[in-house]
Amino acid sequence: MLRTLFVVTLFLGIPSFKAQGNLQFNQALLLTATQNTNVLLGTVPAGKVWKIEGYGTEVTGTNECNFSFNGSNVAFRAGSVYIYGGSYTYAGSSEHFWIPAGTTLYSLGCGGYRWVSVMEFNIIP
Repeated sequence: MLRTLFVVTLFLGIPSFKAQGNLQFNQALLLTATQNTNVLLGTVPAGKVWKIEGYGTEVTGTNECNFSFNGSNVAFRAGSVYIYGGSYTYAGSSEHFWIPAGTTLYSLGCGGYRWVSVMEFNIIP
């Protein structure tokens, strides 16, 4: 009897679970810049999400490129980063970021070519 009540409750409760939406691949984007200023690389359109797949720059030495969501605070970096002891290491480009509709992506004060690889998805209700 208890098992039957559990099964009936389970099946009656399932319709109350609603998904947030599904994602459908839309396009791949390569956002680039070369200007030595703060540059708007793009804005996530309404009804879409972006997944940043990779990023990089041609700058070397102690230089780096900063990237920002909505133009304030550094979200991630690319380029050479000084390590104590006189060596340099490349700032990682294997991190992935999901950013929602309306978010802007900026490149901040970089002196060379930089790029961000983005997968754009449609949000299907």
